[in-house]
Amino acid sequence: MTPHPWHPHLFLRQWIEDQRGRRNQQYEHKILFLRPNASARACYRDLRLCRIRNLKYLKHLHAFVGLFPKDYPSSAFRNHPALFQVEEDIDVQIFIPVKGKVTPKAQVVPWGIRRIGAEKAWSKTQGKGVRVAVLDTGIAYDHPDLHNNVKGGVNILNPLLPPYDHNGHGTHVAGTIGAVNNQFGVVGVAPKVDLYAVKAFNKDGTAKLSDIIKAIDWCIGNGIQIINMSFGFNEPSASFREAIARAHQAGIIMIAASGNKGTRGRLEYPAQFEETIAVSSINEQDQISKFSTIGPNIDLAAPGEKITSTWLNDSFRELSGTSMAVAHVSGVAALMLSRYPNLTPQQLSYMLRRSATRLKDSSSFAQGFGVVNASVLAERAVGE
Repeated sequence: MTPHPWHPHLFLRQWIEDQRGRRNQQYEHKILFLRPNASARACYRDLRLCRIRNLKYLKHLHAFVGLFPKDYPSSAFRNHPALFQVEEDIDVQIFIPVKGKVTPKAQVVPWGIRRIGAEKAWSKTQGKGVRVAVLDTGIAYDHPDLHNNVKGGVNILNPLLPPYDHNGHGTHVAGTIGAVNNQFGVVGVAPKVDLYAVKAFNKDGTAKLSDIIKAIDWCIGNGIQIINMSFGFNEPSASFREAIARAHQAGIIMIAASGNKGTRGRLEYPAQFEETIAVSSINEQDQISKFSTIGPNIDLAAPGEKITSTWLNDSFRELSGTSMAVAHVSGVAALMLSRYPNLTPQQLSYMLRRSATRLKDSSSFAQGFGVVNASVLAERAVGE
């Protein structure tokens, strides 16, 4: 009989013996990517011998995730014929905004909607038929300002449960993108857009990298046209890079917040990627927000301070952050795609940049091509 090319039970025998009786073993999340033609079933049998906790196979990634002992010898996987890449399954955080509280009685048009000229665009386009995914903490889809526009979604954390928001961040972002124009509460940039709640972040605003990748692949497989990304992290990830490339190849427009650290230089991922549109924040005085991360990869700026939008329990709240800014750009992108449905991501990105309004006292590091401008986009024809 031909021997198995990899013998975890022999290779790790001494290590496993050393673990017996240990009570304070520490674990870390990892993703193990299989080679394209490798058998997941055979690999699973091998990995079970290694005392990995919560070992799960993710079909969409052709990978395993699980809890690995921190002192597990990394060389254990180098010679396995089925594995080609191992990454830490890091925790990713939504960009935490600064909170305030506002409860409008009658409908108000938030200052950010007015600043970018969205009202002027509504006579020609309101985002109808465009599918925007809010990759976030979910959406409170029963909110009276949202329920007509939320068309579906997925709960990546538990596919058996609906993608309901128990944090508030995703609901606020969704309201800025597409709250209904119904004489109640607030109105969004694209009041007739189709919103999809893609819940990858838990109630604390944290997600596993593998869940974000799974969410992106769900968007690819379900005809999403725009993904709003209000999160970021610093560690480079080949698997996340590949997911972004797959979405771009599928024609999806990805719009990412620059971050709330207030630093100058390298942006976090995914805003760092050239396939995304990176957005910084401005205030009502047309100044770059002090919390806004800036750098050479910034594409556009948008209103991000004291933004009133939808919140949990049918309420409304004022928040500040680049998450609020990126939602404005996602809304404008929806307006454009509704009017010009055949635009490619490259064409849309070009038009957004070309039509932006430059701030006199800010550098390109801070504002990119300028503040997103919905009114100009609505009036200009493609190629003019």
